[in-house]
Amino acid sequence: MEIILNKEDLLNGIKVVEKITAQKGSQPVLSNILIETVSNNSVKFCATDLNLSISHKISAQVQAEGKITLSAKRLSEIASRLDNKPVKLSLNPESNIVTISCAKAKFELIGINANEFPKMVDEESTEEADKSFEINKNTLIKGVKQVVFSAAYHESTSILSGVCFNIDSNTIEFVATDGNRLTLASKEVNSKGDSANFIVPSRTIQELIRIASIVDDEKVTIKLKKTKIQFVFENVVFQSKLINGTYPKYQQLIPTGNDKIVYIDREELIGVIERVCVMVNERTNRIKFSFKENTLELSTDSPEMGSGKDFIDISSNFDEIVIAFNYKYVLDSLKNMDTRKVKIEIATSLSATLFKPADENENGDESYVCLVMPVQVR
Repeated sequence: MEIILNKEDLLNGIKVVEKITAQKGSQPVLSNILIETVSNNSVKFCATDLNLSISHKISAQVQAEGKITLSAKRLSEIASRLDNKPVKLSLNPESNIVTISCAKAKFELIGINANEFPKMVDEESTEEADKSFEINKNTLIKGVKQVVFSAAYHESTSILSGVCFNIDSNTIEFVATDGNRLTLASKEVNSKGDSANFIVPSRTIQELIRIASIVDDEKVTIKLKKTKIQFVFENVVFQSKLINGTYPKYQQLIPTGNDKIVYIDREELIGVIERVCVMVNERTNRIKFSFKENTLELSTDSPEMGSGKDFIDISSNFDEIVIAFNYKYVLDSLKNMDTRKVKIEIATSLSATLFKPADENENGDESYVCLVMPVQVR
């Protein structure tokens, strides 16, 4: 193998795939990036940790075909320090040593034979996907960002540790819950008449967000294959295992009869919470919300440190109620809304409270809702 790449293309290829390599594992090759020639003018960078896999095709001058795997860490460190000039990679197939040349710099990096690398996403099967959906990239990323924080991170194999995708009638619902809160965002998707329901691991979502921020594509195709999902961009194929199981019937968990309504400025509420939480008990993270006529008092106290309170103007349709929340849950909800004012729907001090965008017609988030369970008021 002998290839010449622009330094920028080389760095971009590494950047897209390197996070998918296994940091610790029994197979050293999983810490490597597979570099493989595809045509006279392109090469493929691949990485996998056996749960996630990624393939990224980039431009290159291919002078000799071949493939090799190289340490992601070492290759990244070398590439980032090279001059901004063409970079040449030459493989000695007998020794598995790749010579990296750029201007006057020269490195020799020992690789692992490509035959030891697991089969990649686009090599596993020639079968068509069971189902395929096309969605705007920004719509997809906004949807998953708005809910992934509500997933249960402490149980990596639980169904609650992932994001549920529910596709039906050209609408896709993204849902996440950890049992204490639930977030739902609904967006448009080209479902081609198909419907599907599946659970994507949170780590996959975080990597998808990262990858999408690097690629320039406007569209992404979602392909389902049995127990796996692929996110297909023009030059990137990102694959993950799905979480097996049945997601809770989340529609039944969202109350429809919360009759106490509050309208409040989102930025102001965030500011008040962030001030008051300085004095919060770090074990409970509890802040008390005291709604009184057109004023909301937020207060907290810690036996070891002291207390704090602040006030904010509101518009409401009831006299008063006192309710307490884990402030982190409320902040997460507020910071992921694209709205000027927030609508809070309350029933009782111990029942599920809903946080929604109030100016829904302006930003298209009318179907975005964050459910937060209160904690005991003390």
